[in-house]
Order: sequence, then C-alpha cells, then structure tokens
Amino acid sequence: MPFWARHDRAKDLLKEDVTEELLRTLLLLDYVKTEDFLMVALDIRPCSFLTIPAELPNASELGERIDALCMEDFQALKVAPVDKKAILIRKMKEKLQETFKKVVYNSDTYQAHLDWIRKLGLQTFDFEVRPTIHELYLFKDSSLKSELRKVMNYRRVERERIAASRAMSEIPSRLAYAEELSLDYVTSIGKLLGYPKCCIDRYSRERVHEGISVEMRASKQVEGLKRNREMPEVHVYFARNFFPCNPNCQNAGQIGRRTVETLSGIDPRLGKLHFECMRRNLEAVEKYPELIRQFRKKMENKARKLGAI
Repeated sequence: MPFWARHDRAKDLLKEDVTEELLRTLLLLDYVKTEDFLMVALDIRPCSFLTIPAELPNASELGERIDALCMEDFQALKVAPVDKKAILIRKMKEKLQETFKKVVYNSDTYQAHLDWIRKLGLQTFDFEVRPTIHELYLFKDSSLKSELRKVMNYRRVERERIAASRAMSEIPSRLAYAEELSLDYVTSIGKLLGYPKCCIDRYSRERVHEGISVEMRASKQVEGLKRNREMPEVHVYFARNFFPCNPNCQNAGQIGRRTVETLSGIDPRLGKLHFECMRRNLEAVEKYPELIRQFRKKMENKARKLGAI
C-alpha cells in the first residue's frame, strides 16, 4: 500500500479527539500505545502481544493482590504431607487461575485496554503462559486467530516435550520457556510478530542450534559499536524484546522509520513518542545483563519473603 493511502487510512482511524485521548490516557503504557496498538492498527506489523499483568501500569498492585488472596492456599501447600501435595498443587493452580481472572480482568487498566482494542478495530487472542501470566495477542486480520491458535497449541506440545527431554538429560537451561528451543515455534511466532526474516533466522539459529544467548549477543553488539565510537540505529529497535540480527539492520530500521513517519503524519507527538520508545528499547538491549541481574534478585527476594511468611 502506498504511503499516501496508508496516511489517509490512518487519519480516518485516528481522528483528532481519539489521538488526543490516546496520548493523554495513563491507563496504557506509552510503548503499548505505539508498539502494540498503533503499529497493528495501522498495518505496520500483523500482530503484537503484551504480557498481562506485567505490562499494565499497576502490575505490582495487581500482583500483590493475587499473592494476598492465594496466601492461605500457599501456606497449606507448604506444610502439607508429601502424599497430599499433588492434589493441593492442582487446587492451588485452579485458585491462581480464578484469582487472576477476578483481579486482573476486572481491573480498570485491563478494561481500558479492551476499550482501546474495540476503538481501533483490533481482535485478541489470550494465551495462558502460567496461571498468573497471560499473553494478549492483538491483530486485525481475523485469519490470524486460527494461526495463533495453531502456533500456541504447538507451543504447549513443544514446551512439554523439550522440558521433559532436558529434565532427563539433567542439563540446566537458562531459558524461562522451553519452547524457545523449538525452531518451528521461534520461526512461526517471529513471523507473526512482524520481525524481519534476517533477524528471525539469526535468532533461531543461535537460540536453537548454537546455544548462544541472543540477548547477550545483542547487548555486546551495541557495546562494541559504541566502543568504536559508532552509534546503533535507533529505528532498528522498533519493538521491545526484539533482538535484531545487528544494531544497524536495514530491514528492521525500515520498519522503525516507517512507523515514525506514519505516526508523525497523524500527530507529531505520536512520532516523538514512538521514537522515545525505540530509544528505550535500544537502551534495554544494551543494559540487558544488568536488567536480568536485577530481575533475578527481585524474584529471589520475593521467594524468600513468601518462604518466611
């Protein structure tokens, strides 16, 4: 579609009052507004996803409420005899699922996301990663729902297969999700999310076949450029948690520039907002080792706190 046609379509979608409301709302994070909602609504990428509740503005509050409501069940499980734990674990999972729906789905922030999904003509697919962690996929093309369902069913199978295989081999994995070691899954989800083929190919090769930490590689690439007094291309980092094949990837940069151009054509503030989001994405990739260290420390502190209660 030529740019002028995209521009007219964008203006039809985002009237002045709608743009103003989107810019002002505090119920959606800035990067969610551009990377997840607008890039999909404006046909720049076919699909996006956000992690719920982690990417809601009040994620900490919602998480604490879930923990509090499930604390008695957790304590009962902790002191239960070994022969009773299996049934209590199942009940604990059901309680967590029920509490998640009650706390998160009824929250003002989650409902605000649903309101904007309707306003922008988007569709959704909800995938339960864990009882209290969901991924909410956003898309426009209705055919993507069946594709997402197929990919996520395959994801479940691969997670169980790979987790069982690694458990038997007693080889530890630093990956949070075992399915990231499946070439077919990694390739399929990367394509759905609109990542360039060159970036998908390198990511999948390193992750699946070479056992390389893609995140560490991407961080070192940025560090190496700066050491040589060169600057990475900000537009390459058009989405969070996206690790390009290199910091100056032309294909990824083209997506970032197109996004800024399209958003600026609607309202210059939207273009500036997305540019700032890309700058922060680049910063996060560069600082990945420190960010992961902080995250692990936070999780360890939470585990100690729960164990002491």
